[in-house]
Amino acid sequence: MPHVHRGKLAVKPPFELPLVLCGHGWFALAPHRWADGTFSTVLRADGEPVCVEVRAAARGLAVRMQCASRLTGPALLALQRQLAHMLRLDDDLAPFWRLCAGHERLGWVAQRGGGRLLRSATVFEDLMKLLLTTNCTWSLTEIMVRNLVATAGPPGPDAQRAFPSAPECNRGERFFRTKVKVGYRARAAAALARQFARGELRDEHFLAPELPTEELRKRVLALDGFGPYAAGQALRLFGRYDDLALDSWCRARIAQLLGRRRAPADATIGRRYEAFGSYRGLAMWCDLTAEWHGEGKRLGADGFRAAGESTTA
Repeated sequence: MPHVHRGKLAVKPPFELPLVLCGHGWFALAPHRWADGTFSTVLRADGEPVCVEVRAAARGLAVRMQCASRLTGPALLALQRQLAHMLRLDDDLAPFWRLCAGHERLGWVAQRGGGRLLRSATVFEDLMKLLLTTNCTWSLTEIMVRNLVATAGPPGPDAQRAFPSAPECNRGERFFRTKVKVGYRARAAAALARQFARGELRDEHFLAPELPTEELRKRVLALDGFGPYAAGQALRLFGRYDDLALDSWCRARIAQLLGRRRAPADATIGRRYEAFGSYRGLAMWCDLTAEWHGEGKRLGADGFRAAGESTTA
C-alpha cells in the first residue's frame, strides 16, 4: 500500500499559487496538472517517483506526497527543496516589486507578488521542454512532452509518471524520432540527453549566480537546437531578467495590445522598460501577460511615442 506524507511549505507574502503556475505554459505540460486549486506532479526522492499535490493553505502551502515506500527525513527535505525551486519560493523579488509599486500598469505585481515563473525540478527538464516548444504549435509541444513522459518516465504509485531523467532519455536519436515523435528535433534532444547523462552538462552549469547573463546566453546557444528564442526563455527560468528575451510571441502581443499591425522596433520596446533595470525583461513579461491574471488593459501608446515611435500603424 502506498505511503502518504503530508507537510507544509512556508511562503513569504505576497504570494498567490495561481500567479506562479499560470505565469507561462509549464503547468500544462506532463507530468504537471493544475485543476480545482490543486497543482499535481511527480517528482523523485531516493530514486523513486513520488506523486505530489500542492494546495494553498493558511500562511503557506499544503503538500501531500504519495510514494510506494515510506520516505526518509532527508528524502522529504529533498522534495521540499525541489518544490521551493520550482515555485521560486526563495527568489527575492522585493526589489522588483518596489519598482512596480504605484506603476500605472504593473502596480498589481507588487500588490499580489507577481513575477515568479514556474520552472522544472531540474535544468535538464526545463531545457528539454524548451527544445520541444521550438517551431511548433503549443498543442504539438504538449503531445511531444506527453509522449516522452509516457515512454521513458517511471510510474508513481497512482500510475502517473515522472519526467524521465537524462540517463532514462539517453536512448539515441531513433527513440526520439519514432517513440516521442519530435521530428527534426530528434538529433538535438538525443544530444541534450547524452550530454547530461554523461555529466558533460550539469544543472550548476546554468545556475551559477556569478555567471554574467551574456555568458549564460552563450552556454544555452551552444546547445544543439537552441536559438535566440529558446535562449531567451531559458534565461527567464534561470532567474535572469536583464534581457527582454523578445520573440515572435512577445512582438505580436505588443502589437495586439497597441492595436497595431506591427510592434515597434525592439530598441523602442526596450526603452519602454529600461526604468526597471535588471528586471526589465520580467517587467515586460508581466505587462504582456497581465490579462492571464485578471489584470491589465490595452497598452498606452504614449510610452512608445515618448521613445520616438509614431503611433500610426
